[in-house]
Amino acid sequence: MKSSPLALAAIAAILLCSPMASAQDAVVLSSGQERTGKIVGFSNGNVRLQVDSSITGIPLSSVKSIRMNPPAEFDAAARMLASGDAKGAIAALQKINDSFAGLPAPWVERSVALLGDAKLAAGDKAGAQAAYDNLLKLYPTATALANLGRARLAVDAGQFDQAKPLLEPLLVDSAKTAFPSTAEGSTLCQAHYLQGRVHEADGNYQAALEQYLKASALFPFDSNAAADAKTRAKQLRSEHAGLIAP
Repeated sequence: MKSSPLALAAIAAILLCSPMASAQDAVVLSSGQERTGKIVGFSNGNVRLQVDSSITGIPLSSVKSIRMNPPAEFDAAARMLASGDAKGAIAALQKINDSFAGLPAPWVERSVALLGDAKLAAGDKAGAQAAYDNLLKLYPTATALANLGRARLAVDAGQFDQAKPLLEPLLVDSAKTAFPSTAEGSTLCQAHYLQGRVHEADGNYQAALEQYLKASALFPFDSNAAADAKTRAKQLRSEHAGLIAP
C-alpha cells in the first residue's frame, strides 16, 4: 500500500541533506577536547564511542557537540516509508531510535519524528502521537516537527480546530522566510497543505486555494505534499467557479 503524502514528511529533504559518510565520528567535549571513533549508541545519558575494539561511555553532560553522519540504515528506513512499506520502516526506525534517540544530532531528531510519520502511515495513531510526544521530550526545541506531526494527526482525524493552533507558528515563520533550506521548505510545504485542508473543511475555498498554491508553487520542497496540494487546487477550481490565484 502506498503511503499517504503527509506520511512522507521531509523524506526527500532527509535524503538530499544526508552528508557523505566521513571516516570517523567525533565527540567534542565541553573542555574543547575532541575524541574520535565510531558512535555506536546512546544510553543512560552516555554517548557510546567505539575506538578500535573498546567502547567508552561519555556523559552527555560533558559533551559540547557531536559530529556523526546518519548510518545507511536511516536512509534505508526513509526509503521504505517513501515506497509504502510503513511496517518495514517502523521496524527499522524503532531499531535506530532504540540505539540513538536522545543523541544531539539532527538526523537522530528527524528519525524520532519519522517514526511518528511511519506509525501514522500504518494506521497506528496512538503510536504516532506517542512518537511525537517523545520527540518533544527528547528535543524540546523541535517544536516545528512535533507541531507538524500533531497537526497531521488532527487533520487525519477531522479535528481541524485542533490543527489550527499547531500550524499557526509554522505559517508565521513561512511569512518571514524567502529562501528556506530544503528541510525548512519541506516543513513549510506540508504546513501550507494542511492549512489548506483546514480552510477547505471550513468552506473557505479561496483561502484553501491560496494555501495549496503556496504549498505547490512557493514551497514545493516536499514533492508528495506539493503534488497533493496541486491536485486539490485543481479540484477546487473545477468545483467552485470564481476562485482566483492570489
